[in-house]
Amino acid sequence: MVEIIRATSAGFCFGVERILRMAEELLESKKNHIYCLGELIHNPQEVRRIKAMGMKFIQSTSELPKLPDGESGIVLIRAHGVSPHVKQEVKARGYEISDGTCPLVTIPQNFARKIVEDGYRLVIMGHEEHPEIQGILGFVRDLQGQVDVIAGPDEIETLNLKASDRVGFISQTTHPHETYAKLIGDVLEQVLEVRAYNTICQATFDRQDAIRELAQAVDLVVVIGGRQSSNTNRLVEIAAEYTRCYHVEDSSELKSDWFESVNRVGISAGASTPECAIQQVSEKIRTLVGDQ
Repeated sequence: MVEIIRATSAGFCFGVERILRMAEELLESKKNHIYCLGELIHNPQEVRRIKAMGMKFIQSTSELPKLPDGESGIVLIRAHGVSPHVKQEVKARGYEISDGTCPLVTIPQNFARKIVEDGYRLVIMGHEEHPEIQGILGFVRDLQGQVDVIAGPDEIETLNLKASDRVGFISQTTHPHETYAKLIGDVLEQVLEVRAYNTICQATFDRQDAIRELAQAVDLVVVIGGRQSSNTNRLVEIAAEYTRCYHVEDSSELKSDWFESVNRVGISAGASTPECAIQQVSEKIRTLVGDQ
């Protein structure tokens, strides 16, 4: 009989629960002209559910239609946040804003601006194309100062640092703490001064620590979450350091041969993965291995 062990921290985080609740409440209000700017969260199943409830999704403010005379519209800002000029564009088109930016995402936004205003060169650890990083960049676009985005310590050479540089650091909230710490330490060896803020959220810490412990106690790990989810992909990377790991978006992707000669299976999930998806994967595994 296969033993299924769930990570002590997995699934929805506070910010995801908050934005989904906001979306549902907007749709339940039965108001017209409700739009979400960008993908609500990095989970295709939840996005489809919200879309089925009536949410209209757009990728740019230019897609917002002109409102009929006398009618109002609302644009929901996703948990990753957007830059101030995007909010200005929404208002300029006559729409109200329902701001679902995760409060933890506003922390690096504010620190980024402070770093540049204080005369430091800003270095952001993250993926430049990620919506959270795009939003942060928007907070400093009107300031004079050098801003760089790098994925981690392996890209330090691209910064062309000088010994006289004063460097300020923030990180994408879902990036690994150990990588961020190494980046700061490596740069500190090369420059005059470093200012660093810990902008990695606690949910990220908890999930990464939990899967690291879990992966060392099982024969394989299944991680559930969207393939575009940065925090989910990091969970996969950590688990794979210790054991065999598979990344699935839902239970339909599970294969019976994964579990041959396996006694203990670990399950974890990204911060955008609903509880029902975790339960479905657990049940499907039991079905595949014959444990009813």
